[in-house]
Amino acid sequence: MLKRFSLTSIKLVTLVVAILVGSLELAAQNINVKGVVKDTNGEPIIGAGVQVVGTKAGVATEVDGSYTISAPKNGTLKITSLGYKDVILKINGRSTVNVVMEEDAEMLKEAVITAEFGMKRVARAVGSAVQNVKASDITESGRESFVSALQGRIAGMTVTSTGGAPGASTSVVLRSITSISGNNQPLYVVDGVPINNSTFDPASGFAVADQVGTANLDFASRGNDINPEDIESMTVLKGAAAAALYGSDASNGAIIITTKKGSAGRGKVSYSNSFRWDKAYGYPEIQTEFANGAYGVTNYYYQSRFGGKYPEGVKLYDNIASTLQTGFSHTHNISVEGGTDKITVRGAASYLDQNGIVKTTNYNKLNITLSGRAEITRWLNFESTLSYTSTENTKSNKGKAGPLYRSVRWPLTDNMANYMTQSGQMRTPELYTDTDLLNPLYALYKNKNFDESDRIMANVGLNLTPSKHTFVRATMGWDIGAYKYQSHTHPYYGNPTSGSYGSGSYNLSKLNLKDKTLNVLAGYNNEWGKFTFSAQVGYHQQENASDNLATSGSNFQVKDFYSIANCDPETITTNTRNTKRRVQAVSGQAEFGYNNMAFVTLRARNDWSSTLPVDNRSYFYPAVEASFVATELPFMKQQDAVSYMKIRGAIAQVGKDATPLAIYPALEGTEDNGGGFRYGWYGPNEKLKPEMTTSYEIGAEARFLNDRINADFTYYWTKCEDQYITGFRLSYATGFVLNNMNVGTFTTRGWDLHIDADILRTQFGLRWNLGVNLSSSTSEVTELPDNVTEYYNAYTWLSEGLRNGISVGHPVTTMTGHAYQRNDKGDILIDPSTGIPLVDSNWSILGDRQPKLEYGITTNVSYKGFRLSALFNGRFGATVVNATKRDMMGTGSSWESVKLRKSAPVVFKGVLKNGLENTDHPTVNNIAVTYANYGSSIYPGGDEQWLEKNVNYLRLSELRLSYSVPGNWLSKVTHSFVQSASVWVKGTDLVTWTNYSGIDPVGNSNSAALGGSGGIGIDYWGIPTPRGFSFGVNLTF
Repeated sequence: MLKRFSLTSIKLVTLVVAILVGSLELAAQNINVKGVVKDTNGEPIIGAGVQVVGTKAGVATEVDGSYTISAPKNGTLKITSLGYKDVILKINGRSTVNVVMEEDAEMLKEAVITAEFGMKRVARAVGSAVQNVKASDITESGRESFVSALQGRIAGMTVTSTGGAPGASTSVVLRSITSISGNNQPLYVVDGVPINNSTFDPASGFAVADQVGTANLDFASRGNDINPEDIESMTVLKGAAAAALYGSDASNGAIIITTKKGSAGRGKVSYSNSFRWDKAYGYPEIQTEFANGAYGVTNYYYQSRFGGKYPEGVKLYDNIASTLQTGFSHTHNISVEGGTDKITVRGAASYLDQNGIVKTTNYNKLNITLSGRAEITRWLNFESTLSYTSTENTKSNKGKAGPLYRSVRWPLTDNMANYMTQSGQMRTPELYTDTDLLNPLYALYKNKNFDESDRIMANVGLNLTPSKHTFVRATMGWDIGAYKYQSHTHPYYGNPTSGSYGSGSYNLSKLNLKDKTLNVLAGYNNEWGKFTFSAQVGYHQQENASDNLATSGSNFQVKDFYSIANCDPETITTNTRNTKRRVQAVSGQAEFGYNNMAFVTLRARNDWSSTLPVDNRSYFYPAVEASFVATELPFMKQQDAVSYMKIRGAIAQVGKDATPLAIYPALEGTEDNGGGFRYGWYGPNEKLKPEMTTSYEIGAEARFLNDRINADFTYYWTKCEDQYITGFRLSYATGFVLNNMNVGTFTTRGWDLHIDADILRTQFGLRWNLGVNLSSSTSEVTELPDNVTEYYNAYTWLSEGLRNGISVGHPVTTMTGHAYQRNDKGDILIDPSTGIPLVDSNWSILGDRQPKLEYGITTNVSYKGFRLSALFNGRFGATVVNATKRDMMGTGSSWESVKLRKSAPVVFKGVLKNGLENTDHPTVNNIAVTYANYGSSIYPGGDEQWLEKNVNYLRLSELRLSYSVPGNWLSKVTHSFVQSASVWVKGTDLVTWTNYSGIDPVGNSNSAALGGSGGIGIDYWGIPTPRGFSFGVNLTF
C-alpha cells in the first residue's frame, strides 16, 4: 500500500514533522526536576499539568504519574488536574519533587461534558442520558477499530461485528432501533463535525443489482477509518433527547469524539506498538463416521453423507483447517507534540498491517494527522485537525459463498488443499463424480474481493468571545473520500458442465463521497444571584454528495487478467449514479438554572431537506429536558453517604429525512433499439414525509461514599411514526413492483444502568475498580397498512422459511417462518402416513431476536506500576437462528445427524391429522420414525426447531496486564532521554461460556449496509471472532 505514496508526499510529511519538532518551545535549562504525582490513595494521576510558575514551561504526567521538567533551581511548580485541588510547591534546589493531590469535591460537582458541536455543558444541567468513555480504555482494548472497543463499555449500546475477518463492518445501536428499514446507527461527530460512517452495499452498489449480496460479501464501515490513538475524549449521547440539536442524522444518538491537539510544555515524542497473533476457534466439528452417499451405500456422486462407514485406516483430511492460518498483525504509532500556553501542535502517524485467520485475507491502514489549537487574541481561539486515511482490504466471501460452507461440503477423503490442476483449472475431488463442488481455496487465491480507500477529513473551529457573556462558535468540516470496491470471479471457478464456465465475472465500483458541513452558533449567558440563564441560536448546513461509477463484464479474453478491457464488450454493463443531499437548519436553545440545583432546557430545530417533496421538506421538532440536583438541598448537605444525586428527564422529537432519489428513482436505460430511459422496479412517490421519532426518558445519577460508587439509571420509551420503508411491495396494477413509502408505526421501551465502584482504595497504592453496564429493551409494531400482514426483509431470508418479518403486535426484531400445524388446543399435527410433523405453508411468528438483557463488566486492579484489567460482555435470553447447524444436519455432516441415525425409532409428540384433531378425543401419534431409513437426507425439523431460544453467553473479551517502568529509574538509566515506558500483554476474545449449540451465539448474517434490524441473531456460516494474543510497548521521549 505504501507504494501509492509519491516521493513528494513523503518529503512533505517529513518536512511537516521536522517543523513541528523544531517549533516546540523548551523550558530554560537550569536543573531537571522529576517526580511522581499521586492522589491520597497512592494512585498515580495521569495527565496532570506540571507548570513552572512565571514561565511558559509545562508538562503532563505520564501513565505512571511521573514527570520531568526543566526549571530554575529556586523556582515554583504548580500542579493541576481536573477534579483535584491545585498544588503549589517551591523547588528549593531539589531534583526530585513528589506530589500528593487531594480531590476537590466542589470541582467534581462542576464536571462538564462535550455536547453538540463541541460545546461544553455543565453535567448537572443535562437532563438526558450521557456516558463518557476514557480514551485509554479505547487504546488499551487492542481493537483495530474504536467502535469494536465500545462493546460492553456503554450501557444500552450494542456493537456487533459481522465476523472475525479483517475489515469487517460493525453495526452499532444505542438503546433500540428507530427505523424499520433505514439506518439505525448513531451519528459520529469528530471535533464538532459529523462524519460519514456508511458501509458499501454490494447489492445495489455494483452495476448489476443483487449479483452480490450483504450476506455473501462484507465491506468495512467508514467509522473504522478513525485512528484510536488520535482520540482524546469520547462522549456518548444516548437517544434522540441527548442529540436533538444535531438533527435528522442523530435520531439514534451520537458519539462525540474530541481529538488530541497537543499539550503545552516541553516537546515530546511518543511511540507505541502492538504485535498480535490470532487463532480460529469455535468452528463446527464434522462427523467422521459416515462417508458420502445414500441409503447406507458410499457413493461420491452425493454431497450429503448418508453412505456407508469410512473404511478402517482411510485418511481423512481437515479441510476447514486448510483454509485457515494463524493471523498476525502489527501496529505502530508515533506522535510529536508540544507548545506553549498560547499555542499547541501535534503530528501523528499510525500504520496497521493485519493478516486474517482466513488465508489471503489482509487489512492495511495508514493514518496521518496534523492538529493544533491557538489563542490568537484574548477573544479569539482557533483549532483545526487535518487527517488522512488510506486502507486496503483483501477479503473472502461469507455465508454460503464463503470458505467455511464450501469446506464442510468437500469430501473428507480428498485433500482440498490441492486446489488447482497443472493446467490452472480448479480441481474437483478425485472420488467425486459430479462437478458442482467449488473449492474455497481456489476462490481465495484466484477470485478477488478487494477494496481500497483514500480519505481526507478536515475541520476548522473558531471561538469568539466578544464579551464576558457572549460567544460565537463556527465549525467547518470536509470529509472527502475516494473508494474502490472490487468483486471478481475467476473463469475456472464454477461447474465445468455449466454454460457460463470459463466466462468469469468482473465487478468494479468507484465511489467518491464528499461531505461538507457548516455550523455557526451564537450564545449569551449570565447569572443574577441564584438564577442563571444561557441561550444560543444556530445555523447549520450539510451537504452529502456521492458519485458512483460501476462497471461489470464477463467472458475474459485472458483467464487470469482482471480488467474491464479484458471482458467481452457485449457483456459490459455500466451504471452511473450521482446524488446530492442538502440539509439546511436553524436551531435554538435556552437553559434556565436556579441555585445550581434546578435546571430546565428548551430546544428546537427546523430542517429543510432536499430529499423530500417541496411540500414536506420543512419539518420542526422541539425538545425539553430538566434536571434537579437533590444533594444541593440543605438536609442532603448534612450527610456524607450520598456525595451527589441528580434526577433528570427529557422529551424530544427528531425527524429523519429520506435517502436521495427516494421521490423519483433513478432512470434506467432501456434495451430497445431506439434507446431511451425508463423507471426500473421502483415507482415514484411525491408524498414522502420525514420519519418522526418522539423520545421520552427519566433517570437518576448518584455518587456515594465520597464518590467511590457511581450509578446512572435511565428508563426510556419512544414512538417511531411515519416509517420510511424502502422496497415496499406494490400491486402489479400500479405498473411497478416496489416503492418507497411512509407506512408503519412502532414503539420501543427499555432501561439501562451503569454502576462503577472502587472496591479497594488503599494508602499503599492498591486499587480495585469494578464497573457493570446493564440494559434491556423491547419493541412493538402498532400500525401497518390494513392489507399488509407482514413486512419482511428479503436479505434476511437465509434459512428455509426463516426471515425478519414485521407484524402488528410484535417486535421489529421478530423472526417469522413456517410453524408446525397445530389443532385448536395447540398440539402439533402429525402426518398419519409418515409420522412426521406437518408444517404450515403460511408464515407465523416464531421468535424475537432481541435479548432480554445485555451486559458488560469491566474491572481493573492496579498496584504500584502494575495494572490488570478485564472486560466481559454477554447476553441473556436471546433467540438465535442456528442456520449453520441446520444445513449440516440436512446433509449428514454433523455429529447430531449421526446420533439420530443410530438412535432408536422416534415418536414425535402430537396428534394425527385424521379429521379428529379438533375433537375431544384426538388420535395421539404413535407412529415410530426411524432416521436410519432416510436415504439421501435426514429429517432436520421445521423452522421453529432451529430457532434456539433463551440463549445465554458470557465472553471474556479482553484481559490485559501492563507494567509502567518507574520514572526515577528511567531517568537515571536513560539520562532523562526516555520520559516514560510501559510494557503490556493482552488476550482478546479468549473464551465464551454459552448454552448455544451453534458456532456464534451472537450471529450476524449481513453486513452493516443492510439497515433495519439487520442480520443480528442469525448464525449463518459466519467466520467467528478469533482468539488473539498480543504484546506491545509504549515509550515517551
